[in-house]
Amino acid sequence: MTNLVTATIPFAGFYESIYSHAIESSIEREVEYFSERFNLSESESETLESGYLEKNYGQFLQDIAKDYSEGFLSEVERDTGLELKAQFEIMESPREYNFRGDTLFIQMPEKQALAFIQYVISNHKDELEELISQRFTSRSGFISCYENTLEAWGNPIEWDCNQLGTCFEIFAYLESEIYDAYSLYESISNGLEQTLSGEANALLEKCFEAEAIAEANEKKQLKLAF
Repeated sequence: MTNLVTATIPFAGFYESIYSHAIESSIEREVEYFSERFNLSESESETLESGYLEKNYGQFLQDIAKDYSEGFLSEVERDTGLELKAQFEIMESPREYNFRGDTLFIQMPEKQALAFIQYVISNHKDELEELISQRFTSRSGFISCYENTLEAWGNPIEWDCNQLGTCFEIFAYLESEIYDAYSLYESISNGLEQTLSGEANALLEKCFEAEAIAEANEKKQLKLAF
C-alpha cells in the first residue's frame, strides 16, 4: 500500500484576494450578459445579482480550490520535471479571517514527496532557507512551533505538512505571476449557476423558456413566408 503524506500549497485564499475579486467580476459579467440578452428590468437584474452565491457556496469554493490545486501542481511538475502524483485533498477555512486565510491541502506518495524535497534542496536551497527563516522565526504577535533553519529540521522523512508545504511555497515565491485568477475564470463561471437562489434560477428559466418560444414562432413565420 502506498504511504501518502499531506502538504499545504500556497494560495491567496478567498478573502479580499484576486480570487474573491475574480468571483465578483464574473458575477458582474454574468448579470450584464443576461440583462442584455433577455432585456431584464432593473428589478430583475437586481434579483439575479443578489441570487448568486446563495446556495452551495462552500462546495463552489472547494471546486475552485481543486481546480487551482491541479493547475498549480501541473506548473510545479513542468518546472521540476518530476511526476508528483499529488491530488487535492481539501480546503480548510477559518471561522474568521483575523489571523489566517484559507488553506489548501494536497496528498502525494511519500516517495514522490521525498524526491520533490531533494529537488528543492539541490536547486533552491538558498531560497528554501530564506523562506524557512521568514515563515518560522518568532516575532511580536507570533510564536513559531518550528525551528527556523533547514539544518534544524533534520530528516525530510519526518517533515509535516507545513514543512513540505514550504517547499511548494518556493514556486510561488519564484514565479508568483503564473498563479493568478485568469486560469480560474472558466471554473468560476461554470460553477456560479449552481449557487443561484431559487428565485433567481426561476427568473432565468422563465427567460430561457420565453426565448425558446420566440425562436420557435420566428421559425414558423419564416416557413409561412416561403
